Amino acid sequence: MKGGRSPCSSSGWASGRCSKGWPTSSGPSTCAEASPRSPCPDHSTCAPWWRGRCCPWSGASTAQCGHRATGPSRATDGHAMICDVASPTSTLDEHGGPPADGPEAPAPGAATGRAGRAAAWVSGVVRRYPATAALVVLCVGAGLVTGAAWRGISEGDSLYDAVAYGLPALREGRWWTFFTGAFFVPQIVLYIPILVLLVAAASTYERRVGHWRALGVVVGGQAFGSMLTAGFLYLFRDTGWTWAVELGRELDLGISAGGFAVFGALTAVMQPTWRVRVRAAVTAYLIAMLLNAGLLWDVEHLVSWTLGMAAGPLLAGRRPVQPAVRFGRRLQRSVVALVVAVSALSALLAAIWQGNGGPFHAGDDAYHPSGVTLALVVSSIVWLALADGLRRGRRFAWGLTTGLMALSFLSLLAVDASSERTADLVITGGLLLLLLVTYRAFTARSPQHSFRRAGGRLLKVALGLFAYTAIGFAVLQDDFVPRARPADMVAEFVSRLFFSTSGNIEPATDAAELFVRSIALVWIGAIIVTVIGLVYASRRPRPEPEQDARLRALLLANHSSSIEWMLTWRGNTVWFSADGETAIGFRVVGSVALCLADPVGPAGKRLAAMQEFDAFCFERGWLPCMFAASEETAALAPELRWKAVEVAEDGVVGLEGLEFKGKAWQDVRTAMNKAGKLNIRLEKTRWAEAKPVLTDQLHVISNGWVSDKSLPEMGFTLGTLREADDPEVRLHVAMDEDSTVEGFTSWMPVGEDGEVIGWTLDLMRRRDEGFRPVMEYLIGASALEFKDEGFRFISLSAAPLARAPDHLAGSSDQRVLQKLLDFLGDSLEPYYGFRSLHAFKTKFQPVFRPMYLVFPDESTLLEIGVAIARAYMPDAGLKDWAMMTWDMAKPGRG
Repeated sequence: MKGGRSPCSSSGWASGRCSKGWPTSSGPSTCAEASPRSPCPDHSTCAPWWRGRCCPWSGASTAQCGHRATGPSRATDGHAMICDVASPTSTLDEHGGPPADGPEAPAPGAATGRAGRAAAWVSGVVRRYPATAALVVLCVGAGLVTGAAWRGISEGDSLYDAVAYGLPALREGRWWTFFTGAFFVPQIVLYIPILVLLVAAASTYERRVGHWRALGVVVGGQAFGSMLTAGFLYLFRDTGWTWAVELGRELDLGISAGGFAVFGALTAVMQPTWRVRVRAAVTAYLIAMLLNAGLLWDVEHLVSWTLGMAAGPLLAGRRPVQPAVRFGRRLQRSVVALVVAVSALSALLAAIWQGNGGPFHAGDDAYHPSGVTLALVVSSIVWLALADGLRRGRRFAWGLTTGLMALSFLSLLAVDASSERTADLVITGGLLLLLLVTYRAFTARSPQHSFRRAGGRLLKVALGLFAYTAIGFAVLQDDFVPRARPADMVAEFVSRLFFSTSGNIEPATDAAELFVRSIALVWIGAIIVTVIGLVYASRRPRPEPEQDARLRALLLANHSSSIEWMLTWRGNTVWFSADGETAIGFRVVGSVALCLADPVGPAGKRLAAMQEFDAFCFERGWLPCMFAASEETAALAPELRWKAVEVAEDGVVGLEGLEFKGKAWQDVRTAMNKAGKLNIRLEKTRWAEAKPVLTDQLHVISNGWVSDKSLPEMGFTLGTLREADDPEVRLHVAMDEDSTVEGFTSWMPVGEDGEVIGWTLDLMRRRDEGFRPVMEYLIGASALEFKDEGFRFISLSAAPLARAPDHLAGSSDQRVLQKLLDFLGDSLEPYYGFRSLHAFKTKFQPVFRPMYLVFPDESTLLEIGVAIARAYMPDAGLKDWAMMTWDMAKPGRG
């Protein structure tokens, strides 16, 4: 009987105890003990994995089972092997699957069980977020009971007059409407955005400060925000301010003001860097909406948002203080990008919910909003692309945005006075001033060749359009008034390139109208594509002269990390400090400069090198971070105003006095004894020294492992045979008496003071249907060999994406990254077995040393997490990611 995986040894089964002292056949052990890394909820099932799911034979919350290990399993990631598990209540086939006669039939109460789990989930949410749940139930319930949920409430409706709030209701003494009107919406389409805002902000805030405070902020913010708005409008009721007088006659519905109030209060408990960004973005959005649309709810939103920000620190138990955030150039980029982006979005939203002209609207000027047009949508997309370029520090994006803002501002000065003109002048002038003040933050220049390519593409498009225009005018020359001549054709073509018309001819038919419009549309499309391409064009890192030789010399001279030799792998670019004594290996993924391990160089110069590298990345618009850095590097993070979060653990085995004695080494000792009986021996070689008959076998074994995976081979910190082809890397091969390769490992050197002091495990591959405990044998025999040669230690390397979940620490944003990486590890576990790899390494009693991600601030974590995922799976396509997502979400997945 073979099944999932267990840390128990085969001899432990025979003796009635697991290798860690867990009872087996002689006394059942709980799964929480036997499966400490189980993906099943609360470790409640037997064994960590069964084809990526919880074991099928477990049922109780403290299911008990016996464990029997039969050696390494095939289902590993090629860097580790794991044990099989047997259960006295289940029979599995030799590959760990169900018996040949098919999987077990679903239990009769499966549907009932799913319904029960759903009910339990809902009950848990209500218990955890009672205030948010009560507000949602009241909003939805009020709509369902009154029918407003499917027909809306409009002005003139009896229900509208009874519950709507505003200055008229306040003057009539209906003060309660400021509470009751919150649970209705005027339009059905507003239910979704209002509830999304309420649930997202209120639930998060409720978790941070408590139920009653969250409820008080929503209800109080809604009531006081709308009341203060009514009071403000009352003050201007007789002033002749047209906009204020008109709003003073209107009523409103909905709890969106309460949503913005709790959102504003929530910013008080955010990390300082997030607080500044969120407050700047939301404030800019609300002001832009007020100026562009000027609806009653726009005023209420801004007032409630301000109240929430003011009350937030007091409700969080502290006094309002000046944010301890330095408005440095990196933060300037983010704030400017956010303001530009929200300005573009607010213009689009103002076109959807057309207002009354805003505060600058006068009664004698006409307000004619154009609504949503194709030009507005396209321009919004371009502005969002420019905003992303500003976030990346692109000088081209800054120059183009500033130029467009300046042209817009100057053109507005020449337009007759109107409410739209005044509002646009305020918004455009403010953005232009912000861009000019932050000029020095945008340092990332586009490569010169990108401009040459862009010019060449536009020239080709212009030539193609000229030919298209000539053919079109030849066919449609009689469809113009007067009849089009060649000179008219040229004049019209040139004018269309400058977004105008010549005025010499006019199209007289629909075909002619469509033809001349198509010229401008194609040209505008080409310009937009070119501009977006230039925004994202960046200087790619170039290899330094003699990069590899210089790096290898530094690696042998300075011990920084056990995985430091990975910096020599293909795909990494090496940066050298100005004095040439420190090197940092990195790869650019998107806009993230993803550094691997620690800086290689003297420990005393590490901080200076990191500061220099940070400036190097900033000038190019890259976001630097250091993945799998040591505690020594993580300790320097505060000096850089950076943060650090644990993401992995490196297993190190000291070789001094190493002996495989005692119960803890039972598996390794058994594997080596079996290998001796089967005449399996350890062969040491290097790739260049290996004979073709050996390398051919290594290729076959490795290709067999790769072809067995439904996803592409991984990279970054996971090597392949390409990386093993290195004169400094050792190959340790397990061969039988017929010279058949049973398995092999590759070992990378770790240097210090010019000599090798230890070795790091990289590749682990075994032959299918071969000697099962070959990995235990190879690592054990290699450890003894390295010990005899006088080396200090071996590193089993860090199992990527397999950090223990009980080590979650740090800020909430750091925990988000840890959970994101844990989710990625869960997604890849059925395919690569990272968690099983980590469990396998415990057989060799290593000392686990934490490895960290060191990064500038919490606002960058999501982008860094995506970059790490792309680095590990550079060849994964949309289909691969979709398959992993489906495997995680489909029913039955543990």
